[in-house]
Amino acid sequence: MTFLELCQRLRQEVGAAGNGPANVVSQSGEYARFVGWTATAWRELQNERRWAFDWARGEVELTALDTEYSLPSDFDVWESETLQFAGERIEVVPWYELEKDVAGTFGRVAIAPDGVLHLNAPPANAGNLTFEYWRTPQELVNNADQPRMPSRFHLCVVYRAMMQYALYENAQEVAQQAGRNAVKMEILLMESQLPRVELPPSLA
Repeated sequence: MTFLELCQRLRQEVGAAGNGPANVVSQSGEYARFVGWTATAWRELQNERRWAFDWARGEVELTALDTEYSLPSDFDVWESETLQFAGERIEVVPWYELEKDVAGTFGRVAIAPDGVLHLNAPPANAGNLTFEYWRTPQELVNNADQPRMPSRFHLCVVYRAMMQYALYENAQEVAQQAGRNAVKMEILLMESQLPRVELPPSLA
């Protein structure tokens, strides 16, 4: 579902009057609250865990001249053991440690406090630094924006937004319904989008 469709489904689920909102921008009153609750529900859900749908592969094009580069705009944190350049593993070190090592052969990187990627030295040849990383929470802003988790779980956002509505309206029945539905749906979400726990073999 799109952001707009999620807001409309929220209105439908709580039994509010009308058939909108028709847009997620320039709303007022109850429809503005529906938009805000939906966006907040999605943001909070993403912040709770490292979901599989937030994982991504990235690359930064390096030249033989520069040691400072921008990371992807949605970069949050990377899997440090996955960095490679020209088939070689690149070491990730803390920023304060890289400051002491700014010469020699390229093989170490660090992220400065301002979010800029720094190399200990330029590579001998241009190429792509590749890595796996976790993305920052996605914001729903426009009508057509869609949560990047699998579409079969989009109702998780609606059920969470319903609980915010219930608190605002002191609607206990809505809160109970939303809570039950959210628990069921989020169990399925966790089974799908979190790493499986591998149990150690039995000693018996």
